[in-house]
Amino acid sequence: MIAGAVACRPELLVADEPTTALDVTVQAQILRLLLDLRDRTGLAIILITHDLGVVASTCDTVSVMYAGRIMERAPKAELIRSPRHPYTMGIIRSQPSRARSGEPLDSIEGQLPALSQLPGGCRFHPRCAYAMEQCRSGEIALEPVASGHDAACLRWRELRDAA
Repeated sequence: MIAGAVACRPELLVADEPTTALDVTVQAQILRLLLDLRDRTGLAIILITHDLGVVASTCDTVSVMYAGRIMERAPKAELIRSPRHPYTMGIIRSQPSRARSGEPLDSIEGQLPALSQLPGGCRFHPRCAYAMEQCRSGEIALEPVASGHDAACLRWRELRDAA
């Protein structure tokens, strides 16, 4: 599929979960191939994945989406080191590499909303331990929280020390 996608020399490749269900060896080969294509041809790649390990090894800038909206966007190292949205914080805390032996993994409480019944305001507010009344109504826009780092959270200043 990758060969077909790049045969016409596009400037942009959208790779949606390109390593899902692959063993780690084949996954590494696919990621190396994508990075090699990027480096040799100048191809821009939008990589869609749920795997933070893939993000950490391949991406420069990360946008974290929840229910169709960008919740946070930052350079990879900044986002992992200093998340400013509760959803991003939950994703990072729930990674198996952060678990202590014999203890359960952290998880994000609640359920993803049905796309036909999205909540008003911040779409994450029903699952957010930091939600306040203003989070429930009106759109929460991405705003700069640091150089090159944007978050759609009204409480990002308070969360900076909670990460």
